[in-house]
Amino acid sequence: MALDISAGEALEILVVSMRDAFLAVTVFVAAMVLLFSWLQYVTAGRFVDWIRDNERWQPVLGALMGLTPGCGGAIIMMPMYARGYVTYGTVIATLIATLGDAAFVLIGAVFQNPDFLFPVLVVHATSFIVGVAWGYGSDAAGVTPARPLGRFGPTLGSSEPLGEEVARQLEDEAHCDIHGTDSVIDDLPREVPEGLGYQILHQGYRVWWAVTAVGLVLAILLLIWYAQDPDYAPELVWDPTTRDGLVTWVGFVGTSLSIILYLSSKNFFADDTEATIGDKLHSMDETLVHAASETAFVTFWVLIAYLAFEFGMIAFGMTEGDLAKHGAGVGAVVVAAGVGLIPGCGPQIIAITAYVEGVISFPALVANAISQDGDALFPLLVRHKAASLWATIHTTLPALIVGLAFLWMMGEYPDAERLLQP
Repeated sequence: MALDISAGEALEILVVSMRDAFLAVTVFVAAMVLLFSWLQYVTAGRFVDWIRDNERWQPVLGALMGLTPGCGGAIIMMPMYARGYVTYGTVIATLIATLGDAAFVLIGAVFQNPDFLFPVLVVHATSFIVGVAWGYGSDAAGVTPARPLGRFGPTLGSSEPLGEEVARQLEDEAHCDIHGTDSVIDDLPREVPEGLGYQILHQGYRVWWAVTAVGLVLAILLLIWYAQDPDYAPELVWDPTTRDGLVTWVGFVGTSLSIILYLSSKNFFADDTEATIGDKLHSMDETLVHAASETAFVTFWVLIAYLAFEFGMIAFGMTEGDLAKHGAGVGAVVVAAGVGLIPGCGPQIIAITAYVEGVISFPALVANAISQDGDALFPLLVRHKAASLWATIHTTLPALIVGLAFLWMMGEYPDAERLLQP
């Protein structure tokens, strides 16, 4: 295996990948991240209280929280379980339904090609239905791991209530101020405003949003130009006075700024933490900051995926058709489900990008979507290691079953390959 490529060709692949990552993915993801971050900001507190007060519907409500693009909704559910507000089946439903930040890649693909809309709706609907069914099944089977947060949670087979009594016990014995505001949202930690990375992120996000706004306009124009001429593809031109040159510079600068924000956030595999969620839910300004940070995270991993595909094909002497052949079949489903075992959104973004690029089949996409937990597994891992371990089993098993079922129904057809055609 050797890269038979000149430095100039490698540079061109890098720049084109940076341009395409920004204008084909980032700008659309940014709009969607901002929308859903704002919705979480204005509704999350009330929605969390609603979930806590409706135990019968908790797996359904948890799956809805997981279904929202990004990891914020799923992350919020983890402290609710640890404090005894929701059932373990609710956690399972949430984790199965979530696609984390990888969902934004799929949504961005719909903007580029409306033919992606149907498979995106199918994969989300499948994740939701499987999550709800498996969540209720887990509660009915009584598989709840013993005592979240040690002695503060209900044990398997116990008649101990999930709600107020457990909350009072936690408040008394752990000295937590729960009933002051009676909201998990208000108890989420906040970021510490210190360090160079924090300053770069909280000052540079304004420049990033300005470039992204320009990029969104250009991306919409590119869609119009594609509609007028299906064979149109922007050339690599560095003259900013030309149309293609402007496209190249905006894409290059936008991705460069995204990488800077990504490195400044110091969250290399998981962009969302309870601290960032807490900030977003307390301040609209912080919502803008972390919407930029979250989008930058997606941009970085999409760029890694693009480069891996491009240089991988060169190194192995393969074509896109050859990659698609390896992305179908039982093996692809098993590997995609296995990738979902990895905590964090970074590897999952690569897997979802592989589908968008026509590398893996739709059944493999479904398996990964069900198996992955996004960033939500991290706060659960901190609070309850046994619960997080069992959660990975509860998400992987249905991922393999449903993924193989789709493979049996669809065959080995790499669905995205057709959808990429203009």
